[in-house]
Amino acid sequence: MRRLAINLLCWMSLLSAATCPAGEPPGNFPKHVTDLAGRQVTLSAPPTRLFLTQPRQLYALATLLDDPTPRLAGWAYPLTVFDPAMAQRFASQWPALDRLPALSSAPTPLLDSEALLNLAPDLVLFDLSRASSVEGSPLAQLLDELGIAYLFIDFNRHPLENTPKSLALLGQVLNATPRASAMIALIEQRLARIDRRLADLPASPPTVLINVAPGVKVDCCRTNLRNGLADLVTRAGGDNIADALAPGASATLSNEWVLSHPPEVVINTAGQWTAGDGISVGLGISDAEIAQDLRSLSHELPGWQHLDAVQQGQFYALWHGFHQGPFAIVALERIAQWLYPERFADLDPAATFDALLPAPPALSREGHFWGALNAQ
Repeated sequence: MRRLAINLLCWMSLLSAATCPAGEPPGNFPKHVTDLAGRQVTLSAPPTRLFLTQPRQLYALATLLDDPTPRLAGWAYPLTVFDPAMAQRFASQWPALDRLPALSSAPTPLLDSEALLNLAPDLVLFDLSRASSVEGSPLAQLLDELGIAYLFIDFNRHPLENTPKSLALLGQVLNATPRASAMIALIEQRLARIDRRLADLPASPPTVLINVAPGVKVDCCRTNLRNGLADLVTRAGGDNIADALAPGASATLSNEWVLSHPPEVVINTAGQWTAGDGISVGLGISDAEIAQDLRSLSHELPGWQHLDAVQQGQFYALWHGFHQGPFAIVALERIAQWLYPERFADLDPAATFDALLPAPPALSREGHFWGALNAQ
């Protein structure tokens, strides 16, 4: 490992020298940035070999760069684990993605340090949720020793608060600040519009169950307490029924608990996981297919056919990736429409999605990223 580290350090020194011709300033580098964990990080040169510890970090890079693949050294595991259709769509646009080295074919809690260093990264991106396990770890110590920068970003834990911060940080790092600023301005404009219209919320907002990826790990009911989609439901004027739980309570609700706290609205996150389980949404999926999956779920879970949310057709599917990439505002617009259709009839979440990810042809027109039990 020591020999590998020394060889890598020498190799990276040569690479850094080669990236900027003599006499040319390296694009305002060195740069001093602050990541989402509050760490002060210095980047000596523009990063050209990024390593993604979470494949859905690609969504943010796709927002900021016309083609992120020339800047990627590898990823912990491929995007196909979470969304084969989206992975294929990106690979058709950027064929080099199919050749991107991966340390594993499935999510693993620990990174192989030697395999990671063999890829010679000059910047490693971590999700903020991993900060407590990464900081002070042997891997972090090795990265520090070799001068390999690493940053924590967040689109998942608190998506509305941290998406603009993460986009601004990546914009600085990738010399993509103009595009990052445009994305942030769009998000803030859309968010302000929703906030204005919810200034006079009713005394009893609609109660909502967030059902995370039903059928993928458990049938019922993984949920968000005070993070992730819970932030979006609250901001959209909903009353998350999981808020009745004490802090620190489990984020998995029993079927009996749900039936004893019947929600008026159920939002199920969905996708196209490789296991093929759960509700399908996304590229190549039709409204009718989503409705059928929702119908099947409502019949499979004991007692759910009698829930008001099912009886009234307020039983929905929402792409899980919206709060895994910089698209939380899209999900917020759609949730706001579900909870208050008259107030938000003019919103166009699909157009917002297209504006945030300008990858022709528009993704929103290639599939359906949300749906309802009673498809229109």
